[in-house]
Amino acid sequence: MIRQLREILPRVLLGAVLLVATAARTFASEPWPELPLPPRASVQWVGDSMRVNGVPMRIMQFQSSAAAHDIVEYYLAYWSRGYPAKPSVRPVGPATVVGQAHGPYFMTVKVRDADRGGSDGLIAVSRLLGTRIERSPGALSLMQGAKVLQVVESNDPGKTSRQMVISNTLAPPAVAQYYLSWFQSEGWQLVQHTDTPRTARAPESSFMVFQRDREEALVSVVAAAGARGSVMVANLVTKDTVPKPF
Repeated sequence: MIRQLREILPRVLLGAVLLVATAARTFASEPWPELPLPPRASVQWVGDSMRVNGVPMRIMQFQSSAAAHDIVEYYLAYWSRGYPAKPSVRPVGPATVVGQAHGPYFMTVKVRDADRGGSDGLIAVSRLLGTRIERSPGALSLMQGAKVLQVVESNDPGKTSRQMVISNTLAPPAVAQYYLSWFQSEGWQLVQHTDTPRTARAPESSFMVFQRDREEALVSVVAAAGARGSVMVANLVTKDTVPKPF
């Protein structure tokens, strides 16, 4: 699911910016739209209070006994009624993404055929008006030449989390050593550290877990595919918190 989110979120935000940027300011106080659920599907929340690159968002995942083509046709028909523009449709790898602007919001459904029949996918709605794209690392230190690719913040019952995807120019061992030193200098305690060498099936990687008071940090560093450098995913979790919607 993390991989699916990484694939869809940048495209969702780009399409949303293009279609909602000219919306009237009078839409600013409009409530979140009700999303129609796919036919013959089971649906689960991924997050109902999230912020992706600074943009508030809600995301659900689903599994349906209907084929992906039928899901696409369902949303094309549903989102063609009562809207000034037709919904957008575009392929994204093996999946299809259907999108529609709704006042200050942008709604998308990404669906693909499942391996064992039927389909699965993601339903997302993002609020663009009054927000701006932001990819701040927060308190996390960045290595020289590093770039923040994506920031996902979420409020869940009893915890908040901030997940950052960061590209680095150095290989995983150098990146892991840098963050091992940095977290410990900030008062974090290392509770797990696993280095995995490169194999024919998997790239070189490092995984670390740190704790500090009510906070936990999970850091994964993997060699970049087909290029020098690495990609790091750092998830900072604070427990025993009261949910506050974005």
